[in-house]
Amino acid sequence: MSYEGSKVRNNNKKIEFGWQFLRYYAVTRLILCLLLLLLPFLFQAQDKLYDADTYTTAAISYLIVASLLLFMAFVEHQFRIQSIIPPILDIFFIGLLAYAGYQSTSVYILIMSLVAIVGIFLTRHRGGLLYGLLACGAIIVIRNYRLDDISITDFSDVSLQIAAILAVSVLANTLARRMTDYEVETIEQQHSIHNLHTLNKQIIDKMNRGVIVVDRDYKVQHINQTAWYGLGLPENPVGKPLKTIADELAYQLETSTPVQGDLTREGLPFRATNTGPQLLPHFIPLVKGEKILITLDNYSEVLKRAHQLKLASLGQLTANIAHEVKNPLSAINQASQLLAETENLSQEEKELTAIIQRQSKRINEIIENVQKASKSKPPKRQQFLLHDFIKSFTQEYQQGLNFQPSMTVENIEDSLTVHFDKSQLKQILANLFDNGLKYSYQNTKEYRLHIVAGQDPISGDLFLDVIDEGPGVSLEDKDKIFEPFYTTAHDGTGLGLYISKELCEANQARLDCIPVAFGGACFRISFDNYQ
Repeated sequence: MSYEGSKVRNNNKKIEFGWQFLRYYAVTRLILCLLLLLLPFLFQAQDKLYDADTYTTAAISYLIVASLLLFMAFVEHQFRIQSIIPPILDIFFIGLLAYAGYQSTSVYILIMSLVAIVGIFLTRHRGGLLYGLLACGAIIVIRNYRLDDISITDFSDVSLQIAAILAVSVLANTLARRMTDYEVETIEQQHSIHNLHTLNKQIIDKMNRGVIVVDRDYKVQHINQTAWYGLGLPENPVGKPLKTIADELAYQLETSTPVQGDLTREGLPFRATNTGPQLLPHFIPLVKGEKILITLDNYSEVLKRAHQLKLASLGQLTANIAHEVKNPLSAINQASQLLAETENLSQEEKELTAIIQRQSKRINEIIENVQKASKSKPPKRQQFLLHDFIKSFTQEYQQGLNFQPSMTVENIEDSLTVHFDKSQLKQILANLFDNGLKYSYQNTKEYRLHIVAGQDPISGDLFLDVIDEGPGVSLEDKDKIFEPFYTTAHDGTGLGLYISKELCEANQARLDCIPVAFGGACFRISFDNYQ
């Protein structure tokens, strides 16, 4: 919020308070008018009035004006005018009543003094001293018209009354102006505090680290955007128990967080959703254990950096080894081919030669995959329609097979657009298709594959699922299958899924293995929401 906006809002609050004060003042005025009108008649003291007719006329007129001013105070129109004129009218009518009323005018003078003070606090300006001067003028006019000759005693009384009213008016004006200065300072401080609070909130919301604050009953008090995304975009999480949002995180909090003390506790990595990142929580007690701060670090990024450091140290070594092995391997493969062409080979010798050729081919594939992993190039991302790409790629992929697979492509919206390196996406899908068809055939004796694409209704992320009908992936192997050189197949290299995941992350996408209700395995590519 801008300074001008904050200033206008605070000014509106001041005016709203002014209207309330003005309404209370109007109600008090109306009650005072009724008392001034009725008291002489209730106590049957009309004969003691200086001018009963003038008094009654003035009191009735004052009552009518007071009713009108009360109505105007509730209408809330032209606050400045309504704060200036009513005290002048009050002093005029009270002065008139003092002239036509009882011989002692001290009560009326006191009322006029109070009216002057109220007027000064309403206007908050030096001009408010005018009310005090008007009250003094009213006293002089009353004395002049009611007494033909002013004695020294009367003159002394009038002087003291005027001096008292002026002194009280000056004091009230000083206090009112100081109150105004204090209000300005308070508004500036409120503005600074509000800006600081807004800045802190924005910093916390934009942090790469997830932040959650819960109370002693484990109800969420605050959650920033990073934590909200990491926990799977829960709906309206503030005020809800943490257990309803992240059950495992709540369990760790209950079992590991001390009730008292300032010790920070580290939890265990967990996933809030099947496709979400691994999160590492830290629990920090705040306000003597009344609140608990939970920070969530992306443990997947930590693991990724560890893998990158590990592979970086081994990358050059494996590349050199692969280069050195490839040359003698080529010689072995060529020699085995020449040997196979030799006449008079026994059947056993031919089988041994075939084994040499197959294993040489497998070693060559491993070497090529190692070189690909160690020589990954930055992606050349471009924007394209996912529907057209999948249609073209599936046709191209099937043309290179020596069998006819059953590949079901669900209806993909024509408007779905992704941002990816096309050649790298082809490499990823080719590996996923190879694995899916192979495991589907092992399980069903048929080459079947399902391709589904769409947009997540909650997060808005685009996704592409490759689903097979194989035996599926166990929970134990779900995270391990993306590690380099890890494989469950006797003829696998353990680098295909690892390279695919690395290529996805290079394109700001994510590759996950998610469970399938009817069996099989589902590998999901979650694209960066480019739009």
